[in-house]
Amino acid sequence: MKIKKVKYADGYSIEVEFEDGIIGVVNLSDFIGTGIFSVLKDPVQFAKVYTTGYSIAWSDDLEIDAANIYSELTGKDPASYFTQTTYATN
Repeated sequence: MKIKKVKYADGYSIEVEFEDGIIGVVNLSDFIGTGIFSVLKDPVQFAKVYTTGYSIAWSDDLEIDAANIYSELTGKDPASYFTQTTYATN
């Protein structure tokens, strides 16, 4: 799944739209203030969210994978999004 759009919503929430039409608001307040995400306590910094297509990000070093966001919105296990790949043998 690929993220089509992401935008700041309110507080520590973002609105995310995926290419398959899933749209929703995710509250990330549980992440704020912990580890590398502590810089996002500043609402101005948090509002600078953007998408790389396969993640939401605030910098090259500060990203959350799209599968985690998709799982939060849909309640599905991230492992269920990926199909098993098989390879031909000689």
